[in-house]
Amino acid sequence: MALEGTLRDFSLADIFQLISLQRKTGVLTLRSPEDVVTISFLDGRIVGSDSLNKRLEDRLGQVLLKTRTLTRAELDSALKTQMETLERLGHILLNHEVISRDQLRLALEQQILQIIFRVFRWQDGDYQFSQETSVDYDAELVLPMAAESILMEGARMLDEWPIIEKRIPHRGIIFLQTSAAALAEVAPDSEMEELDPFDGDPGVGARAGGGGRLRISQMESDVLHLLDGATPVDEVIRNSAYGEFETCKALYALLTRSLIRETTRDELSRTDPRIVARAASAIRPLPWLLFPAVALALVSLFVIPRNPLNPVFGPRPRPSDRLKSAASWMRMWSVWQVLNGHATIAGTYPEALTDLVHERLLPIGALRDPWHRPYRYLPRDQSVLLTGDSPAGVPDPQLMLTQHLAAPDSLQDSGPGATLLAP
Repeated sequence: MALEGTLRDFSLADIFQLISLQRKTGVLTLRSPEDVVTISFLDGRIVGSDSLNKRLEDRLGQVLLKTRTLTRAELDSALKTQMETLERLGHILLNHEVISRDQLRLALEQQILQIIFRVFRWQDGDYQFSQETSVDYDAELVLPMAAESILMEGARMLDEWPIIEKRIPHRGIIFLQTSAAALAEVAPDSEMEELDPFDGDPGVGARAGGGGRLRISQMESDVLHLLDGATPVDEVIRNSAYGEFETCKALYALLTRSLIRETTRDELSRTDPRIVARAASAIRPLPWLLFPAVALALVSLFVIPRNPLNPVFGPRPRPSDRLKSAASWMRMWSVWQVLNGHATIAGTYPEALTDLVHERLLPIGALRDPWHRPYRYLPRDQSVLLTGDSPAGVPDPQLMLTQHLAAPDSLQDSGPGATLLAP
């Protein structure tokens, strides 16, 4: 029997967590009004993804173009060969020695991830997991990816996207460089890692270096050079060597530091009058039904369940918190496996989790949850307990693992209750 339902009842984070922990092999199909996406799993690790309405930037050739791994002429030649031979594009490029195996492997990984990260932003949809004995993927070029790292990156994106979209509300906005951009210089990555454009300081990341020049990252510099006062954000994303999220984050950082600004209509008309004409044609008058719709929406604030302003049901957990909670459970499970392995070999559980770090069985980061809070480990005479906290910082009954030492064969794990049924 397949696992299926709606994303409102069982989140994508929960699905990933379940498939990963039980090391299932099969295909997860996600459907929404905008797209149908399939994600392939092998022993609980992700090995592929595909989209029915595949965007231009999701195609392998476009990914290789964006990263400047090959030229347009090389891609056109490979596509012509593909039409004649029906071979996979990646293998054609490898056989003709246009790109290296490592370059192709990185491009395939980026192609898989950008489809998955877009699904994390879905508000609703249906899912179905079909368990299989094997899945079709290119084992020579695709390295299976752990779900935990993908959940963590997805949670970070969900946290930052709303902040970015306040400054970049749609993809038709056109930016140009300000006079301050001439003072910008690329800083070492080690220096830029300490600066976060989301820490609330408008000048962060634009610290003055020698000669009063402004310090920006290499990615921000690359995106900055794509802005000419006539190219909309949507096209900038397609031309960028980085993904949609990273490109928009760079634009947000440049905006925050006043290195770029939105192009005015007068400036656009001097650059290309057709741009203004297209923008004007896209503006439609407000329909008269908008006003009663607004009134109905206001009434629904106190009627619809789980609405943030509904005093009865209260808000739903943020999607990013659910992703982090799932990643926390998977991290705890890894620690738990090491704890039990230590007990099997050494005959006893360690006195503290840090003992596992000292013995080089785990990295120090594995002992903290995605919010950088330490897990609680309680070795007792008759039991061992490992617990974690909820996003609010309070003990979470679903993040709890316990072992009764009096009966070593009876392992009781208290966690997510959903279980995949056998096919």
